[in-house]
Amino acid sequence: MRQEEGLWHRLDLVARSISPFFVTLLLVLVSLLPLRIADLSPIVPALALIGVFFWSVHRPDLMPIWAVFLIGFVQDLLTGAVLGPGIVGLLVAHALVVWQLRFFLAASFAVIWVAFMLVAAASLSVTWLLTCIALMAYVEPAPLFFQYLVTLAFYPCLAWAFLRGQRLFHR
Repeated sequence: MRQEEGLWHRLDLVARSISPFFVTLLLVLVSLLPLRIADLSPIVPALALIGVFFWSVHRPDLMPIWAVFLIGFVQDLLTGAVLGPGIVGLLVAHALVVWQLRFFLAASFAVIWVAFMLVAAASLSVTWLLTCIALMAYVEPAPLFFQYLVTLAFYPCLAWAFLRGQRLFHR
């Protein structure tokens, strides 16, 4: 009986520790759902970026660099985009958060949201620039700007949901 409880406890710990990775992968899949709104399909929020940023700030131990790489790799594969720019964009976001982690630990939600605005701008800009280089063509940045704005609008909603989920996991 005691061994069985230990097994369930270990499985629970493993599930909790990999949940940020799988939740962010789920966000990649959700972002691929076809929108039936004319002219808005290219302007999908960067949900994976929100997930990587949030978990890198609040639980960096559960969002290691290899997980960020895998999320970016899966996203690039599933979107049919050039392989690499999306990965690098997410890695840039992760690196910026890890670099300033002490700052985030004492920050309020408003400050973290403003920081997300800056990190998202850097990440999406790097992704756009590397895409232009990889395609050896100029890619119109207007849809990217609108994607950036939509992503900023989605961040508070997803952050709230993630915080609620995190509290449930700690119970």
